[in-house]
Amino acid sequence: MKRYLFMIGTFVTSLLATQSIFAQSTPAEFAEMSLQELFDLDIENEQQTSPKWNLSYQYKFAEFDGYLDGDKSLSLDEVLWSGPEETRTNKNFPVVPTVIRQRAHLFRVGYQYSNDVAFYLSAPFIKQDTDHISIVENYDQFIIETDGVGDTVLSVNYKFVDTEQHKWWVNLGVSLPTGSIDELGDTPRAPGDQQLPYTMQLGSGTFDIPVEFNYQHIGYHDFSLSISAMLRTGTNDRQYRLGNNYRLSAKYSFEVNSDFKWFVGSDFQYSSDISGQDDSLLVDGAIPYPAGITNPALYGGRKINMRTGLTWRIDNQFSLTTEIGKPLYQNLNGPQPKETWRSAIQMSASF
Repeated sequence: MKRYLFMIGTFVTSLLATQSIFAQSTPAEFAEMSLQELFDLDIENEQQTSPKWNLSYQYKFAEFDGYLDGDKSLSLDEVLWSGPEETRTNKNFPVVPTVIRQRAHLFRVGYQYSNDVAFYLSAPFIKQDTDHISIVENYDQFIIETDGVGDTVLSVNYKFVDTEQHKWWVNLGVSLPTGSIDELGDTPRAPGDQQLPYTMQLGSGTFDIPVEFNYQHIGYHDFSLSISAMLRTGTNDRQYRLGNNYRLSAKYSFEVNSDFKWFVGSDFQYSSDISGQDDSLLVDGAIPYPAGITNPALYGGRKINMRTGLTWRIDNQFSLTTEIGKPLYQNLNGPQPKETWRSAIQMSASF
């Protein structure tokens, strides 16, 4: 009993201590965080059987609506530059995204090489659409969409402590730049198709390193902690590098019955801004950024999310998980679109 009280106390402390998580995400970053979350199901399956192969599919959705500068809310009128009668600053723009919707289909195959070592191949298919308003003639309201394959991740999972109640493991991988960073679309910047902003690109364009450390206590009451990061390397062909992403998460779950497990978790995430810039996104003028999403300094920030969900162990081979989450606090390098909510559904099969 004391041990359970200690675990619950630790969980509550972690919720209260992380007062600042993931900022506006590019499609590539949206998929990356989800791929790290896929590892959770492996422990669920290990309690039922000892599979050699694991297949996972996850569908995830996120919506961004409204603006923040730091933790201050801004109206669309405050972000939209109304024309020559208003002073142009680095905080208002002639083009403003209003609602961003991100969807990702995430596929992963895993192979259990030994009791302690497993290998994984993960790949996303991503779709994003963004509503805009602007003061440019014929572009009062418009939508831009992109979709395609994102960055592929190869990784290895090593368990260095594995008992009936306690597991410690580390995941290390490499993210391959298979997602496009050359997506085009019709924007107010010029007639015809042009290079789209960072938020609409499908990959990072660089070789990146995902790493994650995990602990899990297993029993009728489960508790887990994880620390993860996506570390960028080099600069892509468009002369920029996405920011590093870091995450600290805690999750508590318990068995509703032999088939269902309910969980609640909290995530603290930090994302740095973009290094370098894609000069093709700029326009002539003292302030060369036609929209906030073309300014690499207006990416990144801190956020706290709360999430809850239910896992259904269909049988010894299959499990289904549903999840919904919402930010409790956001402090963004803004003006920047803020996340409103996200959800996911995931199927895992082991054999």
